[in-house]
Amino acid sequence: MRGLLRTTFLSAAALAALAAAPVAASAASAPPDCSPGSICGYTEYGFRGEPIPLKAGVGCVNLQVPIRSIANTYGSPGIPAAAAVYDSPGCTGGMVAQVGQEQSDTMIIPDGVSVYLVW
Repeated sequence: MRGLLRTTFLSAAALAALAAAPVAASAASAPPDCSPGSICGYTEYGFRGEPIPLKAGVGCVNLQVPIRSIANTYGSPGIPAAAAVYDSPGCTGGMVAQVGQEQSDTMIIPDGVSVYLVW
């Protein structure tokens, strides 16, 4: 239990730092089906496959299906939102992707099976 709390605290602290840091827009444009002010996961690379809406600020979410790409369309100014993608359930294992404001990752390897979402 103590290790899980430490991992959760460290994950939250790392994501809070990511959300607070100024970031440049990713070279890849956001997918057209991910509306502004959203975080969207996709079951295939390059924002293809089934879109998976992810709600910012809810903490750790175990995904029903793995994701292979992710986009964050939250922009500035506003409340910064960030997501970290993990290769194991419960937001454990390796962090395989992270996106801050207006960032995206078109190729998550290995597949993401849980996501930690913060404001």
